[in-house]
Amino acid sequence: MNKKVGISVLTAAITLGTAGSVFAATSGGTSNNQNNLNNVIGIQKAETIALQKVPGGTVESIELDRERGQLYYEVDVDRPQAADVDVHINALNGSVIRTVTDDNDDNEATIRERQNVNNANLKVKTNEQAAQIAKVQVSGTVTGIERDEEDGRIQYEVDLRITGGEATVEIDAATGKVTTVDKDFDNDEDDNDND
Repeated sequence: MNKKVGISVLTAAITLGTAGSVFAATSGGTSNNQNNLNNVIGIQKAETIALQKVPGGTVESIELDRERGQLYYEVDVDRPQAADVDVHINALNGSVIRTVTDDNDDNEATIRERQNVNNANLKVKTNEQAAQIAKVQVSGTVTGIERDEEDGRIQYEVDLRITGGEATVEIDAATGKVTTVDKDFDNDEDDNDND
């Protein structure tokens, strides 16, 4: 992806900055950490809770994160004609931890970009559908989903925790096809790219 629109850039920066600590915290080798990952509410429920908290919005991305030992989902919700909202949701019990208004300046650009995209013709319309496609391609636990819009095309980027590392699966929303799979193993500095 050559460029990301609005909040996607911010989300990617946050993801890159925190992914190492999240994966390090969740991959410490203890069965307690793995049990916590197995007991999360899931992205679909986190998305539902966030949209109840911010009615009329659209989920731009969902990331599983850890802060002070607590697993939570950070759900970025875009609102038309208003500031975006980040909803932090306890990943184990679904309670809303906090909401943060994101006063970024990209709303007009995001709205213009969305007007150029015909969502009705997409094979993949939801984060949950993207997650299911990614899990068929790569066995693992979904830790984040990001929907990107570029040049009128929508693509989903799904991050997964896999045995020994992490993977990113990119999916073309129009066709539902996986465009790339990138695996990075904790003890391997090189990525394995598969098309």
